[in-house]
Amino acid sequence: MKKTILIQGIIALFCHTGSLMAHCQMPCGIYHDELVFNQVDQYIETMYKGITELNNSKFSTPFERNNFIRWVKLKDTASDEIANLITEYFLQQKIKPAEADTPKRLISAHKMLFELTAIKQNVNIKMIEAFADEWENFKQMFHVINYECQIDLIKRRKRERDFQLKDQRKLNDKPSSAGNPPSDEQHEHSSADHDHEHTH
Repeated sequence: MKKTILIQGIIALFCHTGSLMAHCQMPCGIYHDELVFNQVDQYIETMYKGITELNNSKFSTPFERNNFIRWVKLKDTASDEIANLITEYFLQQKIKPAEADTPKRLISAHKMLFELTAIKQNVNIKMIEAFADEWENFKQMFHVINYECQIDLIKRRKRERDFQLKDQRKLNDKPSSAGNPPSDEQHEHSSADHDHEHTH
């Protein structure tokens, strides 16, 4: 009896965990638009290269036949990866209900998913070009001017602080010019530096 309850509990836990994972496919703060844009761009290049190679293959030697199969697999895998990103990143997270741009974003996303299926079934380079055009249109719907990911922003701020500290140290260590000693307000010193007293 205890064993049965334990097994049921484990199953329930896995089911519950699965629903939680489905809520947010990508860990928050790790993925961002520019990273996904770059990934899809690379997959498009792979599909373009794959279809070009498939169209140019003579399929006459074992080596060419082997490469032909490999390029089909690469093309189809790239198509699937793009479809996953459109679904899991954009449809499930970025495109939110009731926003002004939601209808046109959904239409564009569905068009691309439909085109990706056609690309897997064909070796027509024009299909890749049409998909790439729609993808550029889709990207503009999420484009943020001067976008900078949080990690880059943190690094940039740290660099700026480091430069400021370095400049400050240079100013503090800079020797005074002959004939133009700095005023009391411009430098710090200990009593051992002089044998006279300042009156303020």
